[in-house]
Amino acid sequence: MANFGISYITKILYSVITIILLVVIYSYIVSLENKGCKCAMTQNINFIKGFTIFSIIYLLFTGLVSDKVIYDNLGGSIVALNKFIDLIFVLVFIYYLYEVFRYTRYLVNEKCKCSTDMRREIIMIGSVIEMILIFITFVLQIIIFTVLTVMFNLIKSVEDGAGDLKGAIRDPIGSLSKIPSKLRSSVNDIKTGVNKITKQIGKVKNIPR
Repeated sequence: MANFGISYITKILYSVITIILLVVIYSYIVSLENKGCKCAMTQNINFIKGFTIFSIIYLLFTGLVSDKVIYDNLGGSIVALNKFIDLIFVLVFIYYLYEVFRYTRYLVNEKCKCSTDMRREIIMIGSVIEMILIFITFVLQIIIFTVLTVMFNLIKSVEDGAGDLKGAIRDPIGSLSKIPSKLRSSVNDIKTGVNKITKQIGKVKNIPR
C-alpha cells in the first residue's frame, strides 16, 4: 500500500479520465469510417486515429507502474529517463489535442452532416478541458518549484545568519576581522550586477530603429 500515495492515485484518476476521452475519440472516428462519411475523411484523421491508440496503450502501461516501483527495481536513472519520455509524450499529446479540436471544429464549420453525433461535441469540449488541465498542472509545478526554491534559500540564509551570530558570540574579534572580506564580496557582486545591466542597456541603445 506504500506505493499508492496521493500523487500516484491522482495520476491514476487523470489517466482513467483521459483514456475514457481517447476511447470516445477512437470509437467516433471508427464510426465515421464505417459510415463512409467522406466529408470527415481529412488529412489528419490517420494521425488522430493512430496516436489515439498509442496514447491508450501508453497511459494504461504507465498508469499501472508508479515511480517508486521503477526506482526500487531499476534505479534512479531509469526514473529520470521515464520522466523525460513522459515530457515528450505530453508535448506531442498537447499537439494531438489541438489537432482533435481543430478536426471537430472543421466538421462543424463545414456542416458535415454525416459527422453529427453527440460524441463530436463531447470530444470538442473534452479536448479543450484536457489542454487547460495540462496548462494548469504545468503552471502549478513551476509555482511549487519556485516557492520551494525561495523557502530553501530563506532557510539557508537563516541558518547562515544563526551561524554568524554564534561565531560573533564565541569569537567577536575574529568575526569583526571577516567583515571587510564580506563587504568586498558584496561590493563585487553589486558591481557585477551593475555591469551586466549596463551592457544590456548598451545593447538596447545600439539596436537600429
